[in-house]
Amino acid sequence: MPKLSYLFKAITTQFSPERLRCPNCGNENNQVVDRKYFVTQLRRCGRCQLQYRTPTDNPANNMSFYETEYVQGFTTNLPADSELAKMKENGFAGGEKDYRYYISVLRNLGLEAEDKVLDYGCSWGYGSFQLREAGFNVVSFEIAPTRRRFAHEKLGVATVEDLESIPAESLDCFFSAHVLEHVPSPAQSIQHALRLLKRGGLFVSFTPNGSNAHKARSPDWHKLWGEVHPNFIDDVFLDSSFKSTPRIIGSSPVISAVLPDATKLIRLDDLDRGELFFAARKLGASWA
Repeated sequence: MPKLSYLFKAITTQFSPERLRCPNCGNENNQVVDRKYFVTQLRRCGRCQLQYRTPTDNPANNMSFYETEYVQGFTTNLPADSELAKMKENGFAGGEKDYRYYISVLRNLGLEAEDKVLDYGCSWGYGSFQLREAGFNVVSFEIAPTRRRFAHEKLGVATVEDLESIPAESLDCFFSAHVLEHVPSPAQSIQHALRLLKRGGLFVSFTPNGSNAHKARSPDWHKLWGEVHPNFIDDVFLDSSFKSTPRIIGSSPVISAVLPDATKLIRLDDLDRGELFFAARKLGASWA
């Protein structure tokens, strides 16, 4: 039923000019990169370089979708108390959402105990819990109220309903794991990070890999964009969004992620694996 609803919505809005514009910057110029179901397309914006699915969604429906319709297995299913107790006891080790890899990358980037980290898009708090247990000072944001309450009440996660409630230039790291591909406008998330990060602070993201290198290698590339992944983040978009700040990009697993205070792009590998890693350091009032 959800798939039929999605296709019906795509059919009825596919010729609407508003639903073809880039959701990130509003630009009308774009190029079709891929197609699905005859009525949905993956387009590359001619201005900001974001790869986005059309027809696009109405941003006003974003919270409602992620609260009532979005279903993604472990990511969205709230565990029973007994199941959660076992997860907490072993620190989520070995499970689907084991964050030890992400934590190792953050430490490799230079983050230390008590550094303040925002877990942007924390779902029901499994990642925030592990980041806190690793010693970071964690504050978490989640758009879906039910999962946000669960994170706070069941895992003791310090959650916020509104990013505006976080003081400017108070964060050491703006962290997101598989979130930017969901938001209506990644540029807005990037601007939030710019406001919230201290000078020298880090923007760190992990997303499905939309790069051409991954497309050439993986038959699953075509499946990684669609209804729940309206954006397909790649190196071209990230490089365009962070033009003149130190930045580093690679595909997981990242072995070394050292980001010097130099204004340049460092590529760690050929970007041909399924998860894209990106980090940038805030130096001034702008990323570009």
